[in-house]
Amino acid sequence: MKRFRFWMDNARKIALPQSAIPCLTAIVLSIGQDGFFWPLAIPVFLGVCAAHLGMNLADDLFDYRKGLPNGELRSSLAAEGSVRARMEKCHYILSGEATEKDLVRAVAAFLGFAGAMGLTVLLYQYFANGLQAALAVALYALGGLLTGLQYSGAPLRLAYHGLGEVVIGLLFGPLNIMGVSAAMTGCAFRPDLFIFSIGIGCLVTNIVYVHSMMEFSADRQLGKFTFAHLLKGKKRQTAFIAIFAFIPFITLLVNILAFGWSPFFLLTLVTLPMSICLVNSTWKFINGLPRNDTPKWWMGPMGDWDSYVKAGLDWFLFRWLLARNIDSFYCLVVIAVAIAVLCF
Repeated sequence: MKRFRFWMDNARKIALPQSAIPCLTAIVLSIGQDGFFWPLAIPVFLGVCAAHLGMNLADDLFDYRKGLPNGELRSSLAAEGSVRARMEKCHYILSGEATEKDLVRAVAAFLGFAGAMGLTVLLYQYFANGLQAALAVALYALGGLLTGLQYSGAPLRLAYHGLGEVVIGLLFGPLNIMGVSAAMTGCAFRPDLFIFSIGIGCLVTNIVYVHSMMEFSADRQLGKFTFAHLLKGKKRQTAFIAIFAFIPFITLLVNILAFGWSPFFLLTLVTLPMSICLVNSTWKFINGLPRNDTPKWWMGPMGDWDSYVKAGLDWFLFRWLLARNIDSFYCLVVIAVAIAVLCF
């Protein structure tokens, strides 16, 4: 158990809500659809979470093999406040707590477990709904695996070419939502859910993208090329954080008008003030303008804020946690409305 906790921590389990909550949302939105079989929710949910953790460790492995920035540079940037520099990749290997082979085994264990969960679902769909349903599950799973491995793995190494945020949006949005729906119902494609998944992908993208905007200079010195670097220019960078923040509301409106979704899904607009605050505060941050990075009750939980302030992390965590809370609250409202519509 101690070793399991060790790898869970190093696999960045704190990021699990980015995949777990959208997964739960897709499961709830699948209730009532033809072919829905609720016991599948267990292997589907566990499989998504295990795949996420495995991919996080695979990212560490690929970065380690490519070569990490030297310790002196990291120490210098960390002293200047860089969060990216503080979060040293593969510190557990550099400290001797684990070896590269241990990391490979951990990646194999997480992805192997995810594969076992996926195989369970695939076999059920094959015997219950036929080859086409099983192939749909397999294709989404394979697409997620290959896309995730190419985030920092050869030959594409998409994260090294400014496309890391786009990959994350695709993984946690369309591939996650559509794959879960296919696993739960055997339906290969739902156009309304695909449109919805684009919005979810945008919300998750913003969690990573806002980090890239705040760490623009440090990332460049560390040799990390992000979507923010690809865009160039503060106006373009801010425009995209606004696009990612507001598209989810547009996708719901499209589904209401085109597919008869309940207008009550627009209750997600309760998160709109949070989205406006995220865009505004990030614009002020990157331009060095006065701002008030003090959490308000309507922004959601932000942990032990006083300790973050003492650690000098408040400037970073204010926007990062706000982006995370927007994604979580948006999904939770969708889940609540979907359940209410089913009941009444």
